[in-house]
Amino acid sequence: MTEKKIGELLVENKLITTEQFSEALEMQQINPSQPIGQLLCQMGLLKSRDLEYVLDHNNKRRKLGEILISQNLIDEERLNNALRISKSEKIPLGRALIRQHLIEEEQLSHAVASQYDLKFVRLAGVRFDQEMAGFINASFAQRLRIVPIRCRDNCLTIAMAYPLQRDEIAQLESCCKMQVIAVIATESDILIAQQKVFKLSGTASHEELNFELSEDQIRESGRSKYVSDFISADVDFLVKRIITTGIRDGASDIHLESTEQGMEVRYRVDGILQTIEMGADEVLIGPNARQIISKIKIMCDMDISERRRPQDSSFKMKVSREGTVRGVDFRVSTLPTQYGENVVIRILDKRSGAISLESLGYASEHVSALYQALDKPTGLFLVTGPTGSGKSSTLYALLSRISTPGVKTITVEDPIEYAINGITQTEVNEIIGNSFARLLRAFLRQDPDNIMVGEIRDLETATISMRAAMTGHTVLSTLHTNDATSAVTRLIDMGIEPSLIATTLRCVLAQRLVRCVCQKCRTRYAPSGQVLAGFGIPANSGMEFVQGKGCQACNFTGFSGRLPIVELWIPTRDELLLINRQPDNNILRNTVFAQSNRPTMIEDGLRRVRAGETTLEELLRVVPFEQIEAGGEKIDRMLVA
Repeated sequence: MTEKKIGELLVENKLITTEQFSEALEMQQINPSQPIGQLLCQMGLLKSRDLEYVLDHNNKRRKLGEILISQNLIDEERLNNALRISKSEKIPLGRALIRQHLIEEEQLSHAVASQYDLKFVRLAGVRFDQEMAGFINASFAQRLRIVPIRCRDNCLTIAMAYPLQRDEIAQLESCCKMQVIAVIATESDILIAQQKVFKLSGTASHEELNFELSEDQIRESGRSKYVSDFISADVDFLVKRIITTGIRDGASDIHLESTEQGMEVRYRVDGILQTIEMGADEVLIGPNARQIISKIKIMCDMDISERRRPQDSSFKMKVSREGTVRGVDFRVSTLPTQYGENVVIRILDKRSGAISLESLGYASEHVSALYQALDKPTGLFLVTGPTGSGKSSTLYALLSRISTPGVKTITVEDPIEYAINGITQTEVNEIIGNSFARLLRAFLRQDPDNIMVGEIRDLETATISMRAAMTGHTVLSTLHTNDATSAVTRLIDMGIEPSLIATTLRCVLAQRLVRCVCQKCRTRYAPSGQVLAGFGIPANSGMEFVQGKGCQACNFTGFSGRLPIVELWIPTRDELLLINRQPDNNILRNTVFAQSNRPTMIEDGLRRVRAGETTLEELLRVVPFEQIEAGGEKIDRMLVA
């Protein structure tokens, strides 16, 4: 007995007439690849739910593997291998094929559309109405990989990565009280569209943020040289979601911490680790913790099988925000722990364009003093402080000031964080021998006027930098010290002659970053007696203090953004002579700050507190307590003033 075709079954069930079927066959001649059932639905002659019922009831739906074989995308052997993976790992066949890189995502979506007699659509460039987010719950859409894209004539068009069941379609129609028209789109297109429709970042700015791979990072979509398996699309989505959240919220680091229950993700924002809400995706992170770490390792070309030793590597991505593309570097470190591996991802966002000291929040008196010091044509300018104190941003601001069309400026950095027009920037690469010292020697043969050294780490780099400053160059660099005068003792400890320091040193700027009180939830408060006593401030001093109560804008921390607190030392002739005598830091600091009118870092911080920009507790967090104690007399004078 000859098996009936779908058209005959539709006519037999009186869902269409013979004339309608003939009309659809004529239309199919124009587009032979389009299934007859899909054409009938598009022509308005057949309801999609009726078509699905006939296909399923009569077992007429073609299998996905058969469609792909008929399109010459795979062969029987590869299909069988993918079916084994799909069954053993309990994932859809399509995902197994993509994981093996046997088909492209769009090819899969076309095949699924053909299998279910649905239309395939591309969502790139589609403009979404604001009302779309009101039709479907965001968490529900994320879980099912669907997104509403159009509402016309009481019909809601929903793009799906995989077709929903009939009862799920009925549930959607019941909720939105209109007919649902299903179309197929690629899963990556749907995830991007969800961010546009539902604003999944949760930020107030609702900026558009999409990711694409850097040209030199093809390995993210391929296999690691250390592993023969592939990562599922769900894990790809979760990794991208974690990274997107970090960049969008201005995090400097992403911490993935293995726990007994799975994994906790925290972000360092404004110098403090905090948890950021990620909606329904949070519950998926724990069960997929091991695969998430494996995915990150593959992106970095780490050894995915090595879980007992720490590893370090990096990867790059491009971020597109409102049509502007910039590169972002990610430095990755793994560490084995009791419950698995911890991963820390340092975000190095390569922002473009010049920055200024004013835009970084420096006080006007510091800006004018620094600019005046920079007018001197030669010498060594140092910015000091611990990791994360904003030293690099300050150096870039100083570079922007001195870099003019009439001079040549070269930098050696690890890594390059800002791209500045008109400046030659190079990056340290220890693997091939391009260290700070080696690149510095090469710089001196390039006839530069200004040189920026990302960090003085050793005697060789320090010596070359100071020799360059002594021979007519302006050299800017950083040191890890607690205060301004410690820069001298640190250089002497490295082995630099005090006379060389005294000859070349022009300016030292020590700084920290304090968090700013959130402007949207700021309120007056009274610090505890213990905090006031720590600064020597009487309870009845009459000073007014403000803090943030915590709101959605500041992620309920009470702080938003950071500002620098600094102490600036431009050495006088007498102070340079004192350096020649190799003084210890206490003697030097007493001369430079205690016996002069120069404000210390803690004084600058107290000015910020009195202006309502930060809190006493924040100063205690970032300024060494011995500096607070040592500045007691100056604090008293400030209170009287």
